[in-house]
Amino acid sequence: MTFEDIYAANGERILNLAYRMTGRRSVAQDLTQDVFIKVFEKMESFREEAQLSSWIYRIAMNHIINYIKREKKMSLFSFFETEDGDAEKRFDGSKTVWEESLPEPADRLLEEQELETVIRKTIDELPPKYKLPLLLYRYEEMSYQQIALELGISLSAVESRIHRGRKKLKERLKPWMKML
Repeated sequence: MTFEDIYAANGERILNLAYRMTGRRSVAQDLTQDVFIKVFEKMESFREEAQLSSWIYRIAMNHIINYIKREKKMSLFSFFETEDGDAEKRFDGSKTVWEESLPEPADRLLEEQELETVIRKTIDELPPKYKLPLLLYRYEEMSYQQIALELGISLSAVESRIHRGRKKLKERLKPWMKML
């Protein structure tokens, strides 16, 4: 199997994962490229004990998680460095997927879009410990067991983090829920 075949078979899945985890198309593309560079460089170390796609997915998860952790640290620094205190600014100037303009949908779709934007931004504000399991569960539709395997934590830790993450999310969304 050539590297091109490997990319063709797995590239879209990894791009989708990065996109869902970061919410930014340009960042997802960069992360996907980084992942496949790592795959290419480490191809010799692949042991055929697992499926190639699982091995690539694990590399991608680790890389994306590390990116999110670095971004979280950087956003704390940038919050204190901005003149206007706007913590919502992105480092690369890109908008999140939810901030990009869409064709004019019906009112109901617009309200759902707005609520999803608020939910996603609120999830983004959670500590990575809660954010990652919630993103994998909500947007990647992974089971608790799959999340535990991907993050390298116990099933009970996943259950606890999703429960606590939802609790924090619900608390932060209270003002929005009153408006609906």
